[in-house]
This record gives sequence, structure tokens and C-alpha cells, in this order.
Amino acid sequence: MSGFTRRSLMGRGLASAGALALPGSLVAAETASAQADDQTDALERLIVGEQAAELAYSLGAEEGDLDARASMLFEEFSLHSEDRGAALSEAMDQLLVDPPDKSSDPDEYDSLEDFDPAGSQEDLLAFITDQELELLSAYEEEVSELDEPDLARTAAQAAASHAQALVALRLLAKEKGSVTELPAPSTSATDSAEEDSGS
Repeated sequence: MSGFTRRSLMGRGLASAGALALPGSLVAAETASAQADDQTDALERLIVGEQAAELAYSLGAEEGDLDARASMLFEEFSLHSEDRGAALSEAMDQLLVDPPDKSSDPDEYDSLEDFDPAGSQEDLLAFITDQELELLSAYEEEVSELDEPDLARTAAQAAASHAQALVALRLLAKEKGSVTELPAPSTSATDSAEEDSGS
């Protein structure tokens, strides 16, 4: 079977990819009063990215012109983004800084400015693939700001989960070439496929 069933996702390690080990207690004596710093700023950016991804996947599954496999995958990855966002928000709470509020309005997220949840499967896969690439880049950029070892490990787990999601999306889009190749975030799934076919 070529479909993405829950069993096949489990075989790829994807169905549980969104479940992160929550960081241990991060509140040390010096963080006894709420104070934003580079670490909490980095967490906030990652949380916002996860919230936007969760919303895009959820709305795409509800409103998009998707086949059953794509709809199931979007629903699964929406839950993964929710889990990652919750884990990072809990870490931010432990650092005594309020995490950003989640919104159900795409207009609240800069990364969803051009998002059309009712688009075609091809367009939604291209958009969400770009979003996954942007999130991978964000984790790579922000991890250096995460001073707590447990928090850095949690971020590494989240980044690995996004890499797995990217592979599944590219398989679903039937892109040519290596599905594990990570093009630059500005390269859409469509552009990447054209480059592969022209090489």
C-alpha cells in the first residue's frame, strides 16, 4: 500500500514525532523574578512558529482541496505542532515569562500572510513545505540562545520532528530527487521539483 496510514506513519516514526520530552525544572535562583532575555525571546519566536504551523495544518485539513492521505497527514502534523508549542510554552512558563497567546486567525501570523487554506493540494503542499523549511531554519538559528541543556535537547527533538515532516510532505508531493535534501527555506516545493527535473 502506498497510502499514509497511521501504521505506516508509526513505521516511519512520524506518528509520535510531535511528542517531546518536556524540560525538567528550569527555574533557578537567579530566575526567581520574571525577566525576558535572549533565551525567552528565542522561545517566543519558536512558539509563534509552531502556533502558525498548527493553524496552517488544521485549516488546510478542514478547508483545503486535499485527498484523504493529505488530509490525514495535515491533521497529524497539526497535533504535532500543538504538542511542540505546548512543550516550549511550558518551558517559558518555568522561566517565569508568559508565552505568547495562540490565535485562530491566520492574519495574526506573519508567516501565514499569503496562506490560502482553501487552496489546491499542490499549492498547500508547496506552502506548508516552505513553512517547515522556515521552522527548521528557525530552530537552527535559535538553539544557540537556549542556555538550559534540557531545553536545547527539547529544541533538537522538535527540529528532528520537522525534518521528518518535511520528508513525508515531499513524498506525498511525489517530488523527484532525494526526499531528505533540505533546500534553502526560500525555495518552494514546486521550485525544488523543477530544479530536480532539470538537473
